Amino acid sequence: MRLLLVTLVLALTGTLAVDLQPGSAPRAARPVVLGAVKTVVRPKTVEVALLRKGRIARVERIVPKGADPARHALRELLRGPTREERAQGFRTAFAPAAVRLRFVVREDDLWRVRFSRALLGPASRRTVQTRLTQIGTTLASLDAPQRFAAISAEGRLVTMFRLGLRQESWRPEHGEQGYLYSVRGVQLRLWSLGYLDRADVTGELDYRTSQALLALEGWEGLARTGTVTGQVQVELFRGSRPRPTSHRAGRRLEIHRDRGVLLMLDGNEVVRAVHTSTGAGGATPSGGYRVYRKELYSWSVPFQVWMPYAAYFVGGIATHEYPDVPWYPASHGCVRLPDGEAQRVYSFVDVGTPVQVF
Repeated sequence: MRLLLVTLVLALTGTLAVDLQPGSAPRAARPVVLGAVKTVVRPKTVEVALLRKGRIARVERIVPKGADPARHALRELLRGPTREERAQGFRTAFAPAAVRLRFVVREDDLWRVRFSRALLGPASRRTVQTRLTQIGTTLASLDAPQRFAAISAEGRLVTMFRLGLRQESWRPEHGEQGYLYSVRGVQLRLWSLGYLDRADVTGELDYRTSQALLALEGWEGLARTGTVTGQVQVELFRGSRPRPTSHRAGRRLEIHRDRGVLLMLDGNEVVRAVHTSTGAGGATPSGGYRVYRKELYSWSVPFQVWMPYAAYFVGGIATHEYPDVPWYPASHGCVRLPDGEAQRVYSFVDVGTPVQVF
């Protein structure tokens, strides 16, 4: 009995190897490592949005070692379903080997994705809508913090949309050289760049959108038309938020006369970039000033006109609303602002807010 107990103890502690199968030959003793766990490394995968029975259906793809997951996911999307998946009823809105991925990059809250022109056709509106939905669903499935995607065809903005939400119906406008674009997508991109308020994303090319386009064109040195030209499509896709010329803490304004743009700044962050028209012939003096008076409706004695939302910063010169805000300097010295933007600037500044005119 004692011998049996000793044998069991030795076996449990790993110092004795035993073969419990009767009639077998003795085997060499092997060390037993207690607590060792065999781990299986699962390969990294991405989800690709295909179609099945007319609805989005996700399939997994293994990401090769060293490959960028976003780029690989989109390339797999363009390749479409495998032979086995087709046999199971999976389909895609992309024609085989027709659309090419040029690049995909992430910038802050945004994916920027450039495809070849074949993204837009020849294809029906419904097909393009489905393609954009497949792209958006594939990007939304990635393990990444980006919430928006800007899509381009050969570098010209096609649209921008929020990931994870149902997209608006594809209602394209025809741009230069036949490049299509979504008005709502253009407006969302103007908003993300700081030229338009989120509430003004309406899907219509209205007055406030044209003023935002003028601000973009002025800041980037483009021909100022207030419309979606080919150059504007390119700049909307590749552009970034304006940056201030001066650097200091607190709320302040920068007025760039040659560019026709007023920047609303909080520290070094651009809150909004607004189209403006300053004084003809340099009548708006350059220099550093401060807002010294605000009037909701100010009467101009010399010019016999009401100036809504006036914020005076030097002499009789103020920022204020005006019905005509052309792309060139046209005022007697004041800083004209469009309807809606003047009220925004008026609410943004206080008496004592710095104003820098360049």
